[in-house]
Parts: sequence; C-alpha cells; structure tokens
Amino acid sequence: MGVRWYAGSSQFPAVIWVDADKRDDAIHLIFGTRIEGQGAALRIRLTSPQWENLKFLVDGPKSN
Repeated sequence: MGVRWYAGSSQFPAVIWVDADKRDDAIHLIFGTRIEGQGAALRIRLTSPQWENLKFLVDGPKSN
C-alpha cells in the first residue's frame, strides 16, 4: 500500500512503530502506522551528516 502525502494536508496518522535501515551511505528512518486497517510506512532518507546532526539533537553533546 502506498501513501501519497500532500503539502498542507492533515496530520500523518499516529505512528505505531519506528525503525531505521542503513543503506550505502544513507540512513532511512521508517515510521509505520495503520490506515483503514492496512499497514503504511513513511520513509525519510538521511545522509550520514544529517543522521549525525539528528543524533546530536536527540543525545545532546558528549561530555568530556
């Protein structure tokens, strides 16, 4: 099942699960949900530098 996302549309349905998949030099974040009883996923491709920035925001700075 595919989900088409339009700018300005309503919110993405509640996320049921989250996963990450490393492919080549990119990381794919996968957000899963259910729409009308069927599974659906939103994939977001991040480059390695984007992934490192996201990790920094989540984890905070490393203490020395």
